[in-house]
Amino acid sequence: MPTYEYECDQCNHRFEQQQSIKDEALEKCPACGGNVRRIVSGGSGFILKSPGATNRNAGKSCSLEETGRTCCGATSRCSEPHCGS
Repeated sequence: MPTYEYECDQCNHRFEQQQSIKDEALEKCPACGGNVRRIVSGGSGFILKSPGATNRNAGKSCSLEETGRTCCGATSRCSEPHCGS
C-alpha cells in the first residue's frame, strides 16, 4: 500500500498516510482541520516485472542459460552480457 505525504495549507503540518491507490486524497488536516494538499515526492519507487522478464543492465547471465540460445546467435556463452546484437 503506498504512503502519501500531505501538507496543511493553514498550519503547514506535514504528515504521511498509507492509502490504497483507489482511495480519494485526504482533505482535512488532523492537527487543525484545515485543507491539505498531497505533496508530490520522489517516493521509493518499484518495478513490476512479468515472469521471464530480463533487465538488460543487470549483467546477470547470458541468455544461453535462460533460453538455451544466445541473443546474437553464438554457440557458446557471450563474452559480454546482453550483447544487444
